[in-house]
Amino acid sequence: MATSAQTLSTIIDVLSKKYKFDYDKAIALLAREELLPKKMLPKESKDDSPWASKKAEELASTHGIVAQGPGSGKNGKWTLSDVEKAMEKPAKNKMLVSPNALNLANQRQLSLVGKVGSGKDGRILLKDVEAWIDEEDDEEDLNISPRALQEAHDAGIKDEDLATLHGSGKDGRILLEDIKKYITESEKSDDED
Repeated sequence: MATSAQTLSTIIDVLSKKYKFDYDKAIALLAREELLPKKMLPKESKDDSPWASKKAEELASTHGIVAQGPGSGKNGKWTLSDVEKAMEKPAKNKMLVSPNALNLANQRQLSLVGKVGSGKDGRILLKDVEAWIDEEDDEEDLNISPRALQEAHDAGIKDEDLATLHGSGKDGRILLEDIKKYITESEKSDDED
């Protein structure tokens, strides 16, 4: 005596409630094991795409939009207007920073944009902000242009050596030309030795 598909479905439903298992997962398992009649086999969806149209999909792909949540189209699909609305919204990137680190950075007017900390997942910690402040203080003590400082570091000139220089810029600011001159003079004195 064969059991009807409706009766079998009811049996699986009652068992899933009594023994607390997922009805859909049970149906999928029985389908894989080929233990279900044809009428009970899960319908294979030909279109699992979240997009309502090819244009919506292309526009989303071009602008890196991912369909999150239901759209306004039929069966919750994302329409062209849903994609356009998503494009209008500015992307929010949550900054990973500890409250104490953020307070100190704000007090010292230190921008944390683009900085990556030493904490988990790049979280900015208090010690990171303190180190960046120390670096800024060191650079401020030197009275050197950023490009000159970069050139000096590239040439292996230590900050202690830079502190002894008096630059040709306003208020003795060390400029790129001063660093190049220092490098040239250092090379000459090395050749003489």
